[in-house]
Amino acid sequence: MRISAGVEMLQLTARAFDQDIILNPTLVWNNDEAILIDTGMPGQTDQLKEILGELNISIEQLKVILLTHQDLDHIGCATDIRKKSNENIIVYAHEGDGQNVYTNY
Repeated sequence: MRISAGVEMLQLTARAFDQDIILNPTLVWNNDEAILIDTGMPGQTDQLKEILGELNISIEQLKVILLTHQDLDHIGCATDIRKKSNENIIVYAHEGDGQNVYTNY
């Protein structure tokens, strides 16, 4: 869902607790780079790439991931996204959220 020019609330679907749920990472971008706020659940990287493609944004355009907190539905794809991008993505997370979660960042 378009929030404004360069701001899109993404819609990822997942199955949890025997029900379908919707997760809403947010993308902020311009012509050169993109920032992803939260990443969805583990295993949703392909779904995220498909949605980015619909917006004509490649995963290589992601320059920053901002993790709002360490719940799995917010951090789940962060490591996989970094592995699949051609560049180093800077990941920002609150230092109090357990550094062991972000050891690869």
